[in-house]
Amino acid sequence: MNEPIRLLALGTIPWLRTQALYHALAAVMTEDTPDTLILARTREPYVCIGYHQSVHTLLDRVACRAAGLPIVRRRMGGGTTYLDQNQQFYQCVFHHKRLPFRIDEVYAHLLAAPVAVLHNLGLSAELRDGNEIEVAGRRIAGTGGGRIGEAMVVVGNILLDFDYAMMARVWRVPSEDFRRCAYQAMQQCITTLWSSLPQPVSADEVQAQLAEAYAFTLKRPLVSGSLTEAEQAKVAEVEELLTSESWLYLHSQDEDEPLQNLKISLAAFVHTEEVRVDRTLVNVTFFVHNGVIEQAILTGDLGREKKCQLENRLVGVSLKDWHEVVHNSSVC
Repeated sequence: MNEPIRLLALGTIPWLRTQALYHALAAVMTEDTPDTLILARTREPYVCIGYHQSVHTLLDRVACRAAGLPIVRRRMGGGTTYLDQNQQFYQCVFHHKRLPFRIDEVYAHLLAAPVAVLHNLGLSAELRDGNEIEVAGRRIAGTGGGRIGEAMVVVGNILLDFDYAMMARVWRVPSEDFRRCAYQAMQQCITTLWSSLPQPVSADEVQAQLAEAYAFTLKRPLVSGSLTEAEQAKVAEVEELLTSESWLYLHSQDEDEPLQNLKISLAAFVHTEEVRVDRTLVNVTFFVHNGVIEQAILTGDLGREKKCQLENRLVGVSLKDWHEVVHNSSVC
């Protein structure tokens, strides 16, 4: 198959359009519709949550409003992310019959281009666990995918830069220890294109390289195109849906608790839990990387010396063994 792929190389566009476009094109796709690659950046920052997530659990709405950040739910799975103009989006909307059947093969097929761009820029990028793009073990691009109607959609973003502080600010966290731990974990496990290169490459250049890489890796020509009238109408309809309260709170309940587990990257997450130490109820928050605790923070009426000792004992412990370490500490 050598059919052309429609290219929508849009540069910077309104924030809502960056989500509505791929949703709308997927919703109206048939076998007669061209496969489409959308390349864009958002004009305004916003926060995007995964389809199955709860707004009440994940986000501090007051903090989002204070920062002027709209919140939108996408139909793709995956986690919550902060998006701004320093991220290059790539969005593939292809008919499912023109792609491999297995999802891992779909990801390999459609994510080869952003990996190739990073290689061309001199970075040792690799695709891990099917759909996570890393450079030197640190995540540099987020990716999600799934079926919408007859379309298979794979979307992602190369981080040119990233506002770690803003992402940490808007999470609804159980404690400030959790927020601080998550912020430090992001800095350790998430990298950016501009911080990885001796000379920053422009966003427009990254977009142009992505277009070339998709044509090369998919072995299909890219032809600049535009939306049909039916697609434009669907985009307007989808924008109305995505900004509705009923859609935003689709999987949310008022009594939802704040975050207890937060995935930072493929091998890293932050976790909090209550545990008894010497009959005292203590909250433990830790950062886990590659299955090992790298940071532990205890909060409770435990005593300074005991608290420091236990925090130090937990560092370097396998995640599966941390309860045993705490129990042994209580027995001593």
